[in-house]
Amino acid sequence: MIRVGSDQNPTTMDPAMYQDLASAQVMRNVFETLVAYDADVKQIHPLLAESWEVSPDLKEWTFKLRKGVRFQKGKFQDGREVTAEDVKYSFEREIAISPMVRLYMVDHVEVLDRYTAKIVLKYPYAPFLTVLTDVGAAIVPKEECEGWKDQFTLHPVGTGPFKMVEWVKDSHMVFERNEDYWGERPYLKQIIYKFIPDKSVLTMALLSGEVDITSDVLDQDIPKVNANPNVQAMAVGGCNVYAVYMNSMKGPTTDKRVREAFFRGIDIEQLVKVIFPNGTGIAAYGPIPPGSWAYNPNVKSFYTGYDPEKAKQLLKEAGYDGKPVKMTIYTPEDPNRRKAAVIIQSMLKKVGFEIEVQSLEWGSFTAVTSKGDADAYTIGWTWYPDPEFFIFYMFHSSRKGTYGNGGGYNNPEVDRLIELGESCVDQEQRTQYYRKAEELIMKDLYYFPLWHKLVVNGVNKKVRGYKPSPDMMIRLYAPGTNVWVEK
Repeated sequence: MIRVGSDQNPTTMDPAMYQDLASAQVMRNVFETLVAYDADVKQIHPLLAESWEVSPDLKEWTFKLRKGVRFQKGKFQDGREVTAEDVKYSFEREIAISPMVRLYMVDHVEVLDRYTAKIVLKYPYAPFLTVLTDVGAAIVPKEECEGWKDQFTLHPVGTGPFKMVEWVKDSHMVFERNEDYWGERPYLKQIIYKFIPDKSVLTMALLSGEVDITSDVLDQDIPKVNANPNVQAMAVGGCNVYAVYMNSMKGPTTDKRVREAFFRGIDIEQLVKVIFPNGTGIAAYGPIPPGSWAYNPNVKSFYTGYDPEKAKQLLKEAGYDGKPVKMTIYTPEDPNRRKAAVIIQSMLKKVGFEIEVQSLEWGSFTAVTSKGDADAYTIGWTWYPDPEFFIFYMFHSSRKGTYGNGGGYNNPEVDRLIELGESCVDQEQRTQYYRKAEELIMKDLYYFPLWHKLVVNGVNKKVRGYKPSPDMMIRLYAPGTNVWVEK
């Protein structure tokens, strides 16, 4: 048995409906995808599919399913075998009801035989295999989904190594080993998730032995964890970026001189040192994180650096001589992002800005930011190593009106480069497309990078076989990973 402490509450146990990391985390115990990442989030392995082929034009992906894989027993089916019909049903259901529509690139699914499914895309899409690792693309049984309807989230049934046996909202969840699981037997018999929203309290739960693993350790709590002989802080470079996104549609930041003054007025190295004195965050100079294979080690060469005198001059040229640039920066209830906004407020006041900081609960925050109503907002983005999941979702013009591109960014050449990256099979060539797009994005000056954060899990030293994942997912059972707890 293992106890996992998380600062976020899951909102659903239906793979098609989730929009948050906390839900994806717990669902991976019950549901499985055709393919899956290992704990390092570097290699994609077969899971429900034993093999696959892709057409030269990257539009047709044919998957051969494992034989003998069965769903967990539920109210409306007795643990029947998974077939290609289930792939077709699951994907069509996701496209029809998902608020995120993660499979938006899928045109249709063809059942070739009992164990073979062909997925036909609307256009060439190189990162499709990565999309299929997301639990939103999990395979679900039609009988249970149709039988339970909206209540399926409370009675989840998949093919995974664990079954959900209890869910007390805002308190805890309990999962027990699926004794009929098709794959390698999990060492753990039971997983208990405890939801503790305050990260400092979460760390205290680790130190007291109340939980065995925590989802995140604040930078300020690192010394406490390191001083305790029973626990350790395990860190890995994160696949994430935090930034300030400026409005391209209205307000003072439609003037490029104002945006450049914003960049010139902030000492990002100093800001990051204040927020992460124990080194769990590093300054960011572009949107592609170091955890991505497309990360550009020379990204600083096209970053607009700190120069407060130049910032003052630019604001004078923009017509703000003697009057401040008034802006509001919105943040969610994330202590690091709130603190960053206050530091930015102070730094920019010295060059001629008057910044108001508004901190909102998550629902209100995303409502304001996705509609383009914010002068600027702090954005946090964590995903897979493929640059598509950073560049497309935050900068393609088709994403205007979403939290990812709440600034309304629109550059046709960036769109073109993203689309070339999507349709190219060669990874080195794809890297060049996304790096060129990143350079143009940074020259447009709407997106001010803040930091890349290390993923730091607090872990009891009795836990064996565990390693942190760059995408912040706590993987207790995955390709190459089977965690246990020493007694």
